[in-house]
Amino acid sequence: MKQLFTFTLVLFCSISFGQRQKTEVPEALLEAIKTDVWTPFMEAYDELDPQKLKSFHSDDIIRISINQNDIRSGQTYLESFGGFLVGVKERGAKVRIAFAILSTAIDSSGEMAYQTGYYRFSSKRAGESDFVHRGYGYFNVGLKKVDGQWKIWLDSDKRADITDEDFANHELVYEL
Repeated sequence: MKQLFTFTLVLFCSISFGQRQKTEVPEALLEAIKTDVWTPFMEAYDELDPQKLKSFHSDDIIRISINQNDIRSGQTYLESFGGFLVGVKERGAKVRIAFAILSTAIDSSGEMAYQTGYYRFSSKRAGESDFVHRGYGYFNVGLKKVDGQWKIWLDSDKRADITDEDFANHELVYEL
């Protein structure tokens, strides 16, 4: 009897979970996230603008740097992140970031989203004439609407060992 119950439970779970359909993410939602988050993110790096960098993060941001075993949050994290851009500017350098979106999940209300992807970090040090790709990372972000705008409330990343070609071959690549 116990085996029959276990078999029935496994069969029910397999059928129930197997029938879940993949949620289609509306193009308008992807475009809104790109407009509210990813484009200003790239512009903040390009312009070395710490205020713009803060503008698309929620006040209660949680930041996890996996390779450093570090978690930061709120204004302390945002001030530190903004300070990174100030330091780059003071050294006479430039930085760029680009994003390749791998997946997007949304809640039923369309007010929260979760995206995964890769970013490419490039810089041009003082005295260099061209930007050089310095490395790649794999990221996960939690996004939510705050006063009608998409904002990052959860951001985690770690280094990724991919090539320029791997990065460029994704369907959604955002770069300036």
